[in-house]
This record gives sequence, structure tokens and C-alpha cells, in this order.
Amino acid sequence: MNIIISYLDTMFSAYPETPRLLEAKAELQGMMEDAYTSLLAEGRSENEAVGQVIRDFGNLAEVAPELGITTELNPIAAPALAAPTPAASAPAAAPEPPRHPSVTMSEAREYADARQRIRYRVALAVALFVVSPVALVVLPTAARAGVAGVTDGVASLIGIVTLFAFVAAGVLTLVSTTHELAAFARITEGRFTPDPVVSAWATELRQQHERTRTRALQVSVLLWILSPVPLLAFSFLDGLPNENLWIVSGVAGMLAFVATGLFVLLPNAWAYSVAERLTGAEAAQEAANAEEHGIVGVIASFYWPLLTAIYLGWSFIGNAWDQSWIIWPVGAVLFGAIAAGAGALDTYRKNQRR
Repeated sequence: MNIIISYLDTMFSAYPETPRLLEAKAELQGMMEDAYTSLLAEGRSENEAVGQVIRDFGNLAEVAPELGITTELNPIAAPALAAPTPAASAPAAAPEPPRHPSVTMSEAREYADARQRIRYRVALAVALFVVSPVALVVLPTAARAGVAGVTDGVASLIGIVTLFAFVAAGVLTLVSTTHELAAFARITEGRFTPDPVVSAWATELRQQHERTRTRALQVSVLLWILSPVPLLAFSFLDGLPNENLWIVSGVAGMLAFVATGLFVLLPNAWAYSVAERLTGAEAAQEAANAEEHGIVGVIASFYWPLLTAIYLGWSFIGNAWDQSWIIWPVGAVLFGAIAAGAGALDTYRKNQRR
């Protein structure tokens, strides 16, 4: 019902709130509510009833004669009371048509259903990417400590194969989700004009699932905050046998905490993502981020491949798998500093142009 009221407000938002239009708005709301109640009594679902009511009463120009507000909606078409002035007789400029067609309610529902279906696959793929280096970090150190049952070289080979296997599994999982969303390419790419009815429906969908998303976010943030605990605990404990093995196990535990947090949050954020996309808020945010972080994007395009090359070169040439992992936390901190500096530079340039 909230969607119908929101749509009704949008229908009348372009006209002044005169007593006659306010009366007509109340009358139309009563008609829409009666039709909505009747459709529910016939066994229609809430979404079906809302869609039917909007199709029947959603065009204000069509219902204007029945409400007796044709003159109020189009005063220029009413009989002139005085001779038109040159300014009044000039034709009004035609409104610019939207660049892309709007999303229909049926498209919006199908898109939301598709996002709900793939939510666990997306979360699984991301989690696989995060934990993919675990075997490569732990096994060579375990081999050197004599607890893996294989040689150092074999352990490194197993770790590399495991890494690529996890990455491949994640990529294949994401490819399957891409196939499911292929029919909604214009929505995912933002090539549509937001529709008030669809936006209201998407907002209500987000509100229905917001409590679940909030709880998942709280759990995920807690896991991310606690993620360094295993590494710190093993780093500060003295006298442990095979100390290096405990430290790399702490790294593996940290990655597991991060992956678990992502697996908790992502499946419960699908409704929020759908609403952000259908209302146009996500596209606007993406455009703002692209403008704000253009320099950061250029740096990232070569920074991470270069860091990966350094990591693999140090690890293979120096046989330092038990030490080379330190590149990643150090590189992440360095990239954060670079991103912050680039963002400050962008802000300074914008202020200078004003």
C-alpha cells in the first residue's frame, strides 16, 4: 500500500496543491485503495495487486475526466479568458525525452529474484578468492618444520595448485552468476531511467530486509575487527615450538575470519543492492567514485600486478615462501596511503577550480 501512496504523490507532484487538486487526489487515493483491497480479496498477491492498480489508475491524464480536473491539469487547453500575449502564444519547449527506457515492474521483480538466487554463489566466490593463498602460506612452512610429510618443493607446488584451483572455482562461480544476470544487462549497466513506481517498490523491498542486513553487517564487522587476533596472538607468544608455523597459521586464521565475514554479509545485502541499482543511487555513486578516484584507478591498474610479480619473484627465486607473505599487508598499507594522497590531490584540484 505504501507503494501506491508514493506513486500517487509522484503523480501530483508536478501540479500546485490547490484545494481542487487535493480533493481529487484524496478521491483517487480512495479509488485505488478500494481496487487494491478487492484484488487482495480475489486472491492476488500484494505485488500483483499493486501492479494492477497502477496500470488501471496510474495515468493521471486518463482519469482526469472522471475526477473532473482536466482544466486544472492543462490550463492552456482551457478556453482563453483574455487575448493571448505574444509571450503566452509562443509554443512551449518540448521536454527532452529520457535517454533510456524505464524499468517495468515485471523486470524489477525478475531482477530481484535473480539477485536473490545468486547471492550465496557470489559470497562463495569472494570467500574462495580471500582464502586461496592459505595453502601456499602454510604448507611450505609446515614442510620445513617437518610436520607436512612432504618436501618443501612439493609443499610449494601443492600450495600453488591449490591457489589456482580456488581462484578458478571462484571465477567459474562468478561466470555462472553472470549468465543468470545476462537478461538484465541494461539494469546492471545503469542504462535505464528510474521509474517512481519501481523505485518505491525497491525501497520497500530494502526496508523489509534491512534488519537482516544490519545484523549480518554487525557480525561481519566484528569478525573483521577480530581477524588480526590469531596472528597477533601467535606473534607475541614466545617459546612455541615451530614458531614460524604458528605465525603463518595466524595469517591463515586472519584470512579465514575475513572470508567468513564476507560470506555472512554478502548474501544478506542482496535487497539493499537491488534497491540501490533500481533507484539509480548506485549508478550515481559509481559516477561520483569514478570522478573522485580517477587517479587511484590508474595507479591500481599497475600497482597490484606489480606487487604480485614481486611476491612471486621473491618467493620462487629466494625460496622465501615463509617470509614473502609480508608483502601483502605492507603493500595494502602502502596502497591505502597512496589512495589517501591521490584523493587529497583530487580534492585540492577541485577546490582550485572553484
